Amino acid sequence: MVLPKSMHQRLLPSEVQFLSENELITILPRYSMKRLDLIGVRYNFSDVRTDSKVAPLKAMRRMEVPLWVALILKAQDKCNIIPPGWLSYSYLKEKYEEEKRFTDLFSDLPWNWLEISNIILAKASDDLTDSHSQLRSLIQDLREMRQLKARRGLRELNESNIQLHGLSLMEINEIRPFVLGIMGKLLQLHHSVRPEDVAPEDDDNESDLE
Repeated sequence: MVLPKSMHQRLLPSEVQFLSENELITILPRYSMKRLDLIGVRYNFSDVRTDSKVAPLKAMRRMEVPLWVALILKAQDKCNIIPPGWLSYSYLKEKYEEEKRFTDLFSDLPWNWLEISNIILAKASDDLTDSHSQLRSLIQDLREMRQLKARRGLRELNESNIQLHGLSLMEINEIRPFVLGIMGKLLQLHHSVRPEDVAPEDDDNESDLE
């Protein structure tokens, strides 16, 4: 598939989501299992290490597995997904209030908070304790607030530095083409200014005194 040049500078949202599915998440298995047979691959649960110990999948005992494995087990009705502590209405509401209070800072959220929250809302919403509609609305409000800050921050870019502390992978990926474009223009302007075109400040001050 040939992508337009504008897409060469960033990942597709589906690619970012695919990468996030390697994140570990806690599940509560309904059955004991030593392995999971997939097409062309056999996933051994003994290869998953939790607290530095090798452990198979045991019924009703919490365990961390990659999100993609959890989604397969969930689809087969073999486990419940335990939502991350941050994926709750109270926690995200607190972060939303922080975003409003600190207009020049981003609140501290997980690196893949957008992708993981969207995946769980889409594929494991029955494992959430809070209202799905309220969570979706709050996540959208939080995302829009942070997007506004990111756009505002683009106005303060210079050719050598940009501060993106606190932004998630998806958020950085969304603004990356704009950032690269703006920084490229700034570099062109920086290199186009000749030293002799810049008047010394001292000379200006002396002429004013005369």
